[in-house]
Amino acid sequence: MVLHALVVQHEGGGTSYTVDYDSDDGEETLKVQLFSLTGVLPENQKLVGLSDIRNGQRFLTLVEKEEEKEEEEQERTISQDPSTGISPGLDLKRIAILDEELARALELEDAVHANSYPPQRAFSHTRSVREAFESELLPYFHRWAMYEDVARQNAARATLSLDELEEDALVALAREGKRDVSLAEKADAMLLQLLYWFKKSFKWVDQPDCDVCGSASVRTGMGSPTREELAFEANRVELFRCRNCKREIRFPRYNDPMKLLETRSGRCGEWANCFTLYCRALGFQTRLVLDFTDHLWTECFSSSLNRWVHLDPCEAVFDKPLLYEQGWEKKLTYVIAFGDDGVYDVTKRYTRDWNAVLLRRTKAPESVVHEVVTTLTAKARVSKSSKELELLRLRDAKELVELATTLPPGSNQIHLPGRQTGSEAWRLLRGEIGSSQDDGAAAAAEGSSSSSAGGYSNTLRLCVDEHVSKVYAALGSLLKSSEPARVTRLWRRVLEKLKSQPFKSRKELFGKGLWLKEECALPLLQALGLRRDVQETGQVLISLDGDPVVTALVMPVALQLLAYLSNELEKHISPNLNLKLLSQGRRRLSGGQTCASNEQLPLEIASAAFDGVHTTKWGEPKGAVGGWIEYRLVCDCSTSAEMLVGYQITSAEDSPERDPWNWVVEGSNDGGQTWMCLDIRKGEMFEERLLKKTYEISQEKQKSYSIFRFRCLSVRDPVSQSRLQISCIDLFVK
Repeated sequence: MVLHALVVQHEGGGTSYTVDYDSDDGEETLKVQLFSLTGVLPENQKLVGLSDIRNGQRFLTLVEKEEEKEEEEQERTISQDPSTGISPGLDLKRIAILDEELARALELEDAVHANSYPPQRAFSHTRSVREAFESELLPYFHRWAMYEDVARQNAARATLSLDELEEDALVALAREGKRDVSLAEKADAMLLQLLYWFKKSFKWVDQPDCDVCGSASVRTGMGSPTREELAFEANRVELFRCRNCKREIRFPRYNDPMKLLETRSGRCGEWANCFTLYCRALGFQTRLVLDFTDHLWTECFSSSLNRWVHLDPCEAVFDKPLLYEQGWEKKLTYVIAFGDDGVYDVTKRYTRDWNAVLLRRTKAPESVVHEVVTTLTAKARVSKSSKELELLRLRDAKELVELATTLPPGSNQIHLPGRQTGSEAWRLLRGEIGSSQDDGAAAAAEGSSSSSAGGYSNTLRLCVDEHVSKVYAALGSLLKSSEPARVTRLWRRVLEKLKSQPFKSRKELFGKGLWLKEECALPLLQALGLRRDVQETGQVLISLDGDPVVTALVMPVALQLLAYLSNELEKHISPNLNLKLLSQGRRRLSGGQTCASNEQLPLEIASAAFDGVHTTKWGEPKGAVGGWIEYRLVCDCSTSAEMLVGYQITSAEDSPERDPWNWVVEGSNDGGQTWMCLDIRKGEMFEERLLKKTYEISQEKQKSYSIFRFRCLSVRDPVSQSRLQISCIDLFVK
């Protein structure tokens, strides 16, 4: 790459610009850069001295082709006319930046409309058509001021724990093996955690339950909003009647996100409205997206990906723009995005069949759609500084190139799920249930990072689980205490106290108990990244001893295993089978790779079975019969094979019908070509949620292998659904 800082003299414009030009990118890229600065279309540019630049010259002259000058001057005059509502310097070409496909196709697309429908359906280019289309956009255009309101943003931030959000983001990255992350990666991870947090904290409402007796309700019609409801932009009020006590229930459809921070309930309009405020409150470049076929969601600009990404708070789906067309089977028409810097027609981002969508866009000709969004964008940018406008032009230019790069129909066909939120009857009524439900199992197979959402894949993943093995080893040392049951219980309380504190500054002063000073607890402290300092008073100070993210990563694993160990010690006087692996010092396998027959993205991935955290799980959407997961050693000269002596399975937090019931554990030494049976189980019952059960490998089957496989022959109830799920799998070797 050869980077030049060029001084470009715009002949006729009388202005000089400095451009960073990479000669490897070629002349066309340079012309795009100049277009975003000058407003001169690439095809109308003549670059004088370009060949000299490649020999080191740092100056260039931009000449406009003569046939375009008169048209440019006319548009410049229009843009300077106060009656247009467009401020000087914001001519239409500069606002519309670089959509070559759109610029050349508007007439053609209008012709397609005219020729595809009977004469009475053809458009007449009247003011009423433009006004009608604009009237559908204006409420959302004006709503944006609420997202920029400082009081509303402060109120949104007050409901969040930014420390916990940052901790969750950094821990999620650490689970992928990412410790030294950029600010952009951290920001994207926080955005993803915000999405998951919002999904858990907001309530979906089809038909509100009675707030007196708690019974279900039935819809009876529409009501008139009260003065108080109108004060929070509730122009529509749905009426319901309690099936039990017959009380009337009002459901105002609030549009003011300040009120939604209080109610925390609604359907897609309320969800997207409130989530958009949260995104703005945290400083993300954000858009509210309106789908004319009755849905709303959010877009945010990802600094790490350098593009706009799609976020659906109702579904907790990140960057899956084809969800609606391919999953919900929606017949999209117009998808319009609203931000503080303009209005954008982003329909092409959400379709892979633009020609079919184009035939359904019957509200207005494409030239009118383009004119409306362009004019509204100009109004939104009136108060922007020249520097901001230049940055917006560059960003918009890149986005319009992305939108113009549409794939042909049928390409990139991925399997995305139908709508998950709302009752099945409500989704069926809307026709958004998709072609295959399977309890939400069907989903996308594109991408394998934490930013993927709503799909499945059998990607080979690294297990970042060395810290889990260290905690297991530390608990084995804790069993050597003179009072293991009491000491385990007390250390659990210590960690609960520390976990409740801000993750960057965890420390606490404890009493003088000898159990705090016992050396058998030292491995646990080291595994957690903590240190122990005995004070002159005899008290003990427990504090961080290294990277706080490491402690945040290990803390939930240690707490869960301490609770498990404490319960086992209190139930049994002598070590039982569940404690045998720990008391005999068996080593838990870690640092390997895993893949599975399938997995549910974004959280129920194969590596989640080995992360030691009970609140995550591996989910196999079609694994009720025959689903499998492998653990592969990362082979080197010292660990080419291991001898499995036992394993533990932990049930997931819900849906016992998805628990494994019959299974086989196998080993392979030839890359999975042939398998040897190590253990087979039938009729295994997990009586509780998050129950950890231990199984031994018989002595005669204990041989060394490089790959181990858990294969589910059947879940507890394979008839009712098709899913398999397991919270944790732990493999122990000699």
